[in-house]
Amino acid sequence: MRIGVVHWAFPPVVGGVESHLIYLYGEMARMGHEVSFLTAPHPARRDEDVGWCRVISNELMSIGHLLKKPPGRDEVEGMIEGFIEKEAPEIVHAHNLHYFFPHHAEALGRLCRKYCIPVVLTVHNYWGDDLCRHLLRDVGWDMVVAVSYHLKKYCIFDAGLPPEKVEVHYHGIDLERYRALEDREALKARLGLSGRKVIFHPARMCEMKGTLHSIEAIAMLKEKYRDVCLVLSGNGDTVDFENERPAFKACVKKLVEGLKVSDSIHFVSIPAEEMPLYMNAADVVIYPTVLPQGEAFGIAPVEAMACGRPVIVTDSGGLAESTRHGINGLVLDCDTSSLTAELARSIEYLLEHPEACHYLGENGREVAEERFDSRKMALRMEGLYGRLALARLACRGDAEAPHEAKKQGYNRAEVLFMQGIYKKAQ
Repeated sequence: MRIGVVHWAFPPVVGGVESHLIYLYGEMARMGHEVSFLTAPHPARRDEDVGWCRVISNELMSIGHLLKKPPGRDEVEGMIEGFIEKEAPEIVHAHNLHYFFPHHAEALGRLCRKYCIPVVLTVHNYWGDDLCRHLLRDVGWDMVVAVSYHLKKYCIFDAGLPPEKVEVHYHGIDLERYRALEDREALKARLGLSGRKVIFHPARMCEMKGTLHSIEAIAMLKEKYRDVCLVLSGNGDTVDFENERPAFKACVKKLVEGLKVSDSIHFVSIPAEEMPLYMNAADVVIYPTVLPQGEAFGIAPVEAMACGRPVIVTDSGGLAESTRHGINGLVLDCDTSSLTAELARSIEYLLEHPEACHYLGENGREVAEERFDSRKMALRMEGLYGRLALARLACRGDAEAPHEAKKQGYNRAEVLFMQGIYKKAQ
């Protein structure tokens, strides 16, 4: 199947959505599908060198560019139509296209109807305003995929989507890349963390991801653990939705200097291929989200579990769907008035109880294998694509549709089903 994917960013941009794109469509490419991306350009990426998929870059997909120069409807429609005509996808899958700018989602919906192509939207975030609700409800998505039941709830009860139009597909990860590695001390030395108790916070550096609480917790622990080190990874090229990064970096700098913890905070920009190394080097992985609307899913804690590391998260949205307190991690109340102290106490508990770390890590790996395997995720998405493509062919109601279905590899029962629909139409 030829799959067209539309998203605002693509690696080397770092983030949960971008990781998901690599896991899902990397697996689908290995399964024999042809994958094409329409996305924003990046100075560190040569599209023709990506290899496993086709990447088509256009400035009209760059949020930074569009904020400076809002696009016209015809411009956006021309870009998307050019992508469809050139790549000839049999299904189009958009990711987080239900916000920022209306023209992209609206044009995609119109063009997919024009070319009779099923179109799917995955909701990785929920903004809860009129634009978000409009683009979810009125574009005409054949299916909306939510990455957690937490997000499914908003899609149905706030945006007003019919329940049958929303499916939950959890993120999956590459369990070969994310696995426990031997000789963690050698890994720490390789990463410049030799002799340190490493607390790893693998999230976009912003207030809502709990960055300030993490720094304050380390300040509380430093007197007892002189060798403690907080590694903050969200310093690379990430999608800056609200253009908050410059001001927040200044806030972080002021806090670190005020608490006198500069020697205990390690700011890094981690390429995707090195993330499993940092996960394995960590003594504890933390993800203390305080998002008012709740974390959509949170792929980083699952990556840590797959590496057998103990995780600490907040009971925020989708995080509570992947992590059970005392089973495969510790789950804290996301009340900001008490979070710093609770986070410090929980880190201290794990540093003092290696047997608890081992227990949580072993269980975490089992949970990752059972529920968050990228191969299972890709098979489930393939099934959805097949159902939508079959339904679209059947709805044509012409004599050629069953023959086309057979040519595209549908099984005998599916072709007979379509022939029955055609006969009824006569």
